[in-house]
Amino acid sequence: MIQKIVLSIVLFCAVSIVAFFLLIKVIDFNEYKPKIQKAIKESTGYEIMIRGDITLSLSPVGVSLSDIEVANPSYRSDVSFAKLGSFDVALDIAALLKKEIKIKYLVIDNLSLSIEKNKEGKLNYLLPPVTKEVTHKNSSAKSKKVEEIEAEEDALFINVNKVKFTHASMTYTDLSDNAKMVFENIDVEMNDIHFDPSKHSLNGLVFLSQMHIDKISYDRYVFNDVSMSMEMKDAVGVSENLKYTLFETLFQGSGKFDFSGKQPKISLKHKIEGLKLAPFIKGMFQQDIAEGTAEGDLKLSFTAGDMLSFKTTLNGYVNLFAKNITLKGYDLDQIAPLVDTHASKNLGNILNSSLNGVQGGKTTVQEMSMRVDVGYSEVQLSDVAFSTAKNRVALKGKINIVEEKFVDLKAALLNAKGCSVFEQKISGTFAKPKVKMDESNAKILTNVALSFFTKNDKSTADSNCTVFYEGVIAQPVPLKEDTKLE
Repeated sequence: MIQKIVLSIVLFCAVSIVAFFLLIKVIDFNEYKPKIQKAIKESTGYEIMIRGDITLSLSPVGVSLSDIEVANPSYRSDVSFAKLGSFDVALDIAALLKKEIKIKYLVIDNLSLSIEKNKEGKLNYLLPPVTKEVTHKNSSAKSKKVEEIEAEEDALFINVNKVKFTHASMTYTDLSDNAKMVFENIDVEMNDIHFDPSKHSLNGLVFLSQMHIDKISYDRYVFNDVSMSMEMKDAVGVSENLKYTLFETLFQGSGKFDFSGKQPKISLKHKIEGLKLAPFIKGMFQQDIAEGTAEGDLKLSFTAGDMLSFKTTLNGYVNLFAKNITLKGYDLDQIAPLVDTHASKNLGNILNSSLNGVQGGKTTVQEMSMRVDVGYSEVQLSDVAFSTAKNRVALKGKINIVEEKFVDLKAALLNAKGCSVFEQKISGTFAKPKVKMDESNAKILTNVALSFFTKNDKSTADSNCTVFYEGVIAQPVPLKEDTKLE
């Protein structure tokens, strides 16, 4: 008797499951697309177009949608700012039995975002503000505040165990300054997702994530193979293993991403190993003037947004040190012997012709230091100098990174005490630097440079000279004439 009852229950369950499965297969859910699109527009304000099919599955229990477009009718309803290749949701069966909606995982594939900011500063995905007010049936005096309703909606949305984006891309265009930032092939997986409804918006969101982006390009800067794991809490994401390739060099370190304000704030702290100077200097200053590698570290923070926001908020420092590198353009150690101080009274012309004779040469640098401090629009040259086999040169001044020009920048040839025996001002822009050479400077440079190559080396600075440089680069020790290399 008991066996028959158990068998009957099993058969009933089996028949019910089969019947439910057949019912799902028979129903064409695509007929409900207009109602779904209308409901989404009424609840969110966005125009949703589901061009693909809507299908349900039993293993896992869930729904799948394909070929979706999202538009903002308040900006341009005829142009979509988001396109989704597919949108898959798997539901928790145990929660469904309790009449609760709990999502096991959500997968979005081939998401393409096109974010645009017009000349008036409006973003194409933002809807105009809407005041929400809901009155309870049993009390006309009580109403829910907008913040309470939004917290409930956020809590419902964040009731997800896992979210995954695959093969996503994003383009951000600022029409006010024709700037564009492009993110290519983004893969993100978010786990351990929790939401505290008592906190507003992102402040209540907690999760762990893994991210990889093939390429981020902005202006002339290109970041490749960006990867990191991140912990998000109180609208701040922290990553201790941020990696990316910039200027053909691998950067590794930590990053902090603060989303609590109107614009994200990013902080980076890296050790720099094997920085390739040629692509680095060419990328930063648009000049091909050096070859070799450098080591060092950096600590920088800035506000993400357009290029102006980045440059005006950038602050921190970059510290680099290099040995045995090459400077292109002139052989500094060969200029002095070419100058004949008795050939003519016009030393400027002689020096210029001498420079033309060695132009296109190279200078072998024994040591180079580049310590710069960045403070909102300007880069201060704190310790920038290099030494060759016979000379030492230092630079002082500032660089305006907003206008990309040199400010009070001086290059000096130094004596053993660090005093300037010759100074030259550099002005102009990164693309077109200007170096002014007058008669007095040419004469000083000629006399001082010759002193480095004569047998009797005499210092041109007196004992009370003003020290120009006190950094880490030491004065090179000249080889004696009778020194022989074996």
